Amino acid sequence: MHLLVPRCYVLLMRARILLILGLAACSSSPPAKGPSTDTTVAPEGEPPPKWEGVSPSPSAVSQSPTNAPLAKNFSGAVLNEPSAVRVDQYDKEHTEVVLKRAARQVKNNCGAAKDESGKAAGPWGKAVVQVDLGHNGHSKGVTVPAPYRGTSVGNCVEMAFTNLTFPPWSGSDTLVDWEVELIPPK
Repeated sequence: MHLLVPRCYVLLMRARILLILGLAACSSSPPAKGPSTDTTVAPEGEPPPKWEGVSPSPSAVSQSPTNAPLAKNFSGAVLNEPSAVRVDQYDKEHTEVVLKRAARQVKNNCGAAKDESGKAAGPWGKAVVQVDLGHNGHSKGVTVPAPYRGTSVGNCVEMAFTNLTFPPWSGSDTLVDWEVELIPPK
């Protein structure tokens, strides 16, 4: 027991030293300059440099052809361009990623689902499930077809497609058919 007190004391002292060093490192850096204190001079004929993340002036926005600023990474490359995104229907690209992930989970795990006797009884093969996508960005349910419905395999499929999240939209809920594969265990 007498060895624990010195170890705790040593750990406490190390933590204090690290805290002091961290505070000293933070306070020794020069204060950040805001856009109003930036003394960088732009070459003649070029606009002055601007900070990324600072909202453009109203005149710059009105000169933009789409009136929407583009996000750029540190190298200046455009990350996302404005596009005609429909908000009244689900985002197929992002939702497909989520559904593919759930289908992979089914393929990797659900074929080995065990029944009450502790054996993987199947059925196995390909099936098309119907997923109810809620407009709020959460799955509302899944319909598993026969002969899978009510089996341990079917219950596993239902769990894989429960509580999915994806981008919400302003339209109505949507039903999507999605193929899954159930592989027998080795």
